[in-house]
Amino acid sequence: MELMKQHMAGLTLLELLIVIALAGILVTIAVPNYTEFMTENRMASEMNGFVTSLMLARSEAIKRGQEVTLCASSTGTDCSDGAWNEGWLIFRNPQNAAQVPASSDIIRVHSGFSGTDSLTGSAPFDQSQSVSFTPLGILIPSELTGGTFTLEDSPVQSYLTRCLTLGPGGQPTASEPGNPCPAS
Repeated sequence: MELMKQHMAGLTLLELLIVIALAGILVTIAVPNYTEFMTENRMASEMNGFVTSLMLARSEAIKRGQEVTLCASSTGTDCSDGAWNEGWLIFRNPQNAAQVPASSDIIRVHSGFSGTDSLTGSAPFDQSQSVSFTPLGILIPSELTGGTFTLEDSPVQSYLTRCLTLGPGGQPTASEPGNPCPAS
């Protein structure tokens, strides 16, 4: 009977240590990039949600032939003095009221941001915390100069800051992340 030698395949301890060291190096490099990637995508999604709401409010004003207002709202039922990042709502506003006339006038409610990002408006949007469109789709007369909205993460990293300019005609224009916001 001839004895056959069996060859066993496997890793040596040295090979295993090298593989673990390389995996550790790759994780060290990848995790910060992944975190930054997720932050950039979260902020893009937040700004896109706000732009979509502005465009919806504008198109509803044109479609309905009456004023429509988008305002900051932490409750989802009425306008508040809170920050834009706490949420907002869109409502039919034929009387140019400061608050939602009736719950049946609410067109859409958008919940606040889940993270610590902040969305702030420059004059005139910093005081009124609302944006109103006429039946022609332009900003109401007291806001004809337009304004800027700034989205920042916390802690603020300027290369991630996003700006949205709302012109007198009601058309929003977003800047690339990291570009300075226009002076208000």
